[in-house]
Amino acid sequence: MKNGPKIDKDSFIRDCHLSVRTQNVLYNNSKAFGVRPIFPITNNDLKVSDIGKLSLRAIGDFRNCGKKTLLEIIALCTKAGVKFKQEKNSSPPTTDPGK
Repeated sequence: MKNGPKIDKDSFIRDCHLSVRTQNVLYNNSKAFGVRPIFPITNNDLKVSDIGKLSLRAIGDFRNCGKKTLLEIIALCTKAGVKFKQEKNSSPPTTDPGK
């Protein structure tokens, strides 16, 4: 994601210079974000704003989504100004998914 193109909420995930693992976690769960999965992933229409449709906890439950992947997703959303969906009766997400 460093030294990449300008990132905003309408940027496609495929253009955000994310790690392969993070891209795969997001693309393999496209349905959860309300986006039809299309393969190859270079044709997928998943946008940064789609990540905000789910809570950080829900994303953290995806297969292969560990601490580093979550940190990368948080950094991407912070840079793009996208907020995660808040779970009912929960505090706002922190930048440390280990808490």
